[in-house]
Amino acid sequence: MSPIADLQESDVYISFLDSFEQRLSSSLSELDVEVRSHAHTVALAGGKRIRPLLVHHFSNNSTTATDSVLNASVVLELVHLATLIHDDILDGAEMRRKLPALHRKIGAHAALLLGDALFGYALELASRFPTTKICSIVAEATRKTCSGEIRQTFARGRTNLSLKEYIGFINDKTGELFKASCEIGAYLSGADQSIITKAGQFGLSLGINYQVFDDLIDAFMPQDNIDKTVGADWSTGKLTLPMIFLYERASKAEILELNQIFLAKDQPFSPDNSNSRLIDLLDKYEILQSCLQYLDKNFAITKSIIQEFPDESLRFNLEKFLNSFSDKLSKVYSLKTSNFLAV
Repeated sequence: MSPIADLQESDVYISFLDSFEQRLSSSLSELDVEVRSHAHTVALAGGKRIRPLLVHHFSNNSTTATDSVLNASVVLELVHLATLIHDDILDGAEMRRKLPALHRKIGAHAALLLGDALFGYALELASRFPTTKICSIVAEATRKTCSGEIRQTFARGRTNLSLKEYIGFINDKTGELFKASCEIGAYLSGADQSIITKAGQFGLSLGINYQVFDDLIDAFMPQDNIDKTVGADWSTGKLTLPMIFLYERASKAEILELNQIFLAKDQPFSPDNSNSRLIDLLDKYEILQSCLQYLDKNFAITKSIIQEFPDESLRFNLEKFLNSFSDKLSKVYSLKTSNFLAV
């Protein structure tokens, strides 16, 4: 279920999302003909459109979205799509949105370049605004998103990764685009700098929740219950919240066992051989439960930020948005450790 399913029952969301999809499709027609069809395939395959919705929420939430709101939403979605293409290549993912990942269809080299083209086109569209503010926010968010992914890539296989480092990665790789979406929406509404800054804080906080959720789905959700490849983090030696918690709590002897699993020399990372032992350790230290408690705590922080906005209508709409987001989060509360790495 999409996290915005309930919201789509409202005319205002149906109208905005319809307008956004049309604007996204028409914008892609400007791309060079050789890449246009592939860009359409990626962009119009569906998606939650969370970033456009955040722009919409903070830009007065009117039934008829302005050209500026639609164009800014397209810019942010294009950057997001580019990161998905690159992520799938890096992770060797087989599937995205129930379809073969793009690099499986056109090759990693061409897919990489298409992602680059979408990055470039997003900044080109941002530069068309009469102010440099939009382009500046998007460019900074793009840089930090890539930086966060690079830092996490360099940290692959590091078993001493701290929780602080992990949060730093996801603040950049996920939170920055959420932050940019909220800030741009607030800026387009004519809000003062204090509200724009607070909007960015809300976006970063929401981004942490979203990425932690995504990491738990990757670790614990059976493949047949999700529309993208799961287990990608583990298969590339990427430590996320479950393994960080496990390393913090495991005994010295157990850490040596974990190191043998994740740091095996001269052979590809292959979790299948040691599933049962990992499951035992995850159960022993109640790692899934600890992750859910962490998610609950951070989600409460996100909710608390809403109360700091003076606009009653904005508070109402953000609360409604988070309630629908809670439906998405409910997936992880039905997970069991026995689903670990069920690929």
